[in-house]
Amino acid sequence: MNMIRLLALAIVTWGALCSAVWAQAGGDRSLPFISKTWHALYEVNKEGSVTETFTFRNEILHESALERLKVFGFSFSSSIQSGEVLEAYTQKKDGRRIPVPPTNYQNEVNDGRSGASPMFSDRSRMSVVFPDVAVGDTVGVSYRVKEKEPMFPGHFSLAHTWSPYLAYEDAQITIRADKGFKLSTEFHGVQELPTVDSGETRTLQWRYSNLKPRKWSEEDEGIWRIDESPAVLASTFASYEAIAKAYGDRASPKAEPTARIRELAQQVIGAEARPRERARLAYEWVSKNITYGGNCIGVGAVVPRDLDLVLDNKMGDCKDHATLLQALLSAAGIRSEQVLVNSGGQYDLPRTPVVSLVNHVMTYLPDFKLYADATAKEIPFGYLPMGAYAKPVIHVGAATALAQTPNQQHEQAEQKLHMTLKLRDDGSAIGDMRVALKGLAAADFRARMRSMTADSEADMVKRALAGYGYKGKGTLSKGDTSGMSDHYAFSLQFEIESFLEGGASGAFVLSPVVYTPMSVMNYSDMQKRNQAKRPHNCYGFHSYETYEIHLPPRLSLTSLPAHLQTRGRLVDYTAKYQRTKTGLLVTREVHDKTPESICTPEATEELRKQALPAAANLKTQVLYKLKPR
Repeated sequence: MNMIRLLALAIVTWGALCSAVWAQAGGDRSLPFISKTWHALYEVNKEGSVTETFTFRNEILHESALERLKVFGFSFSSSIQSGEVLEAYTQKKDGRRIPVPPTNYQNEVNDGRSGASPMFSDRSRMSVVFPDVAVGDTVGVSYRVKEKEPMFPGHFSLAHTWSPYLAYEDAQITIRADKGFKLSTEFHGVQELPTVDSGETRTLQWRYSNLKPRKWSEEDEGIWRIDESPAVLASTFASYEAIAKAYGDRASPKAEPTARIRELAQQVIGAEARPRERARLAYEWVSKNITYGGNCIGVGAVVPRDLDLVLDNKMGDCKDHATLLQALLSAAGIRSEQVLVNSGGQYDLPRTPVVSLVNHVMTYLPDFKLYADATAKEIPFGYLPMGAYAKPVIHVGAATALAQTPNQQHEQAEQKLHMTLKLRDDGSAIGDMRVALKGLAAADFRARMRSMTADSEADMVKRALAGYGYKGKGTLSKGDTSGMSDHYAFSLQFEIESFLEGGASGAFVLSPVVYTPMSVMNYSDMQKRNQAKRPHNCYGFHSYETYEIHLPPRLSLTSLPAHLQTRGRLVDYTAKYQRTKTGLLVTREVHDKTPESICTPEATEELRKQALPAAANLKTQVLYKLKPR
């Protein structure tokens, strides 16, 4: 949705750069660079328009930072903003300052043809190449972006977090606004300076310094709340309901069905009478037929396009998808609401209602109590993308605005696998494997198979076998790759040169010969998994596996794993190993009953402990002996 200013593209760009360089440095104290100055000034007028002035100085401490820090760029929306570089220079170690010459600037403009307005973006980008940069030098830039028209008239909204893994010497955020501007603020891990009033202007300021960055460790993996990182948030919105209203006031009228929309709804839905099926047909049409195209043109970042434009071009961003779907559903007699949600890894909403933290738009169908994201092109109706579960959302136009998307249901994730393996005296094997998937994994694998080229399809089985350490070949049967159902099945036939490598006697583990998303064998490493320290994304599933092993006359099995059945609050596991006239029949079943989509460290550890008996059983090998000729 690209909803209103986190800071500016340049800050995001350098923030991403900092993260990348820091990761390369391994997080130790031998820093590739240090941010000597990081200043952001926001001057807000009564209408909500902002003039943003940024000043950055980075001292380069290691050659690994040279290439990326040599270039700096920022962008702005030409229709409602202007941008200018105030100063840019290289400061040498000996103190000399080398201004960036005019030839080291690059301006790129997005525009339509013959002066017409562009379709997707009117953003202009200014880039600076710093001259004569070496290790020990400092590169500095100051620039300004001035808004001609506010995104939300009368409102200002800001959220910024600093990475605790990066080194900052002097970071500041300053906001200057009219005293009458009702601005709520929130900050974490930074120093708030005294508020200064001068005439009709009020100045708020925060400082941050971090000369001993945090060292990343596995304990940091997982979901972070905003208040766990250095952060400043400010907003004139009184509530998240106010954000929903500000968006809905301009978006909702565009969702009113026109004659064209009603005609399209009739074509898409036809004579289907079942309400949920009517909704599914509308959702699938939008998902399949409207490709994604961002809107980075002025207030188009927060206001949907007119639906005629979306339909004429069969393209739109998340707001356009949600608005078109809402119009089609309305024409079909089905209620729906647009909802605002964070598209990234943010799973909490701070007490200060900031627009940029709800930067994506989806749809809610109250009659069926389900959410739908028409921009998620492969996701079946009734499901959400994996990262959209258990997230706070703001409903637009609803009596109760704040809500949360549901947890993913473990009953919706299922895999059934049947593998036949025929062993030969020379240790080679032939076989086939059939896999049936239900849920998000079905959608993911179907999309992968559909996008596979003829060349990659020819080598797919060979590469998949190699990924599991086998040298072999085979053929793939992709099954039906059309549609958007929550079921998908595929199969493959394979030949492996050396499945048995033990000579006259040895052992092998029963496992799929290629990757599958919900393999029972995924539980075999439970003993080695580190205990989680933070909440993280999780999901449950149900997996059934059957193996038919056919033995040659000279080969006999001398030991089999033991049968096992365990039951727990979070994990059920069953395994049976039965001899047959031709070899061995194995059935295994895992039911991971994890009820949440966000798991606490305690819940993860409980699941791990309950799965340990299954892990031990899965690592037990089948022992065999080969009779001499």
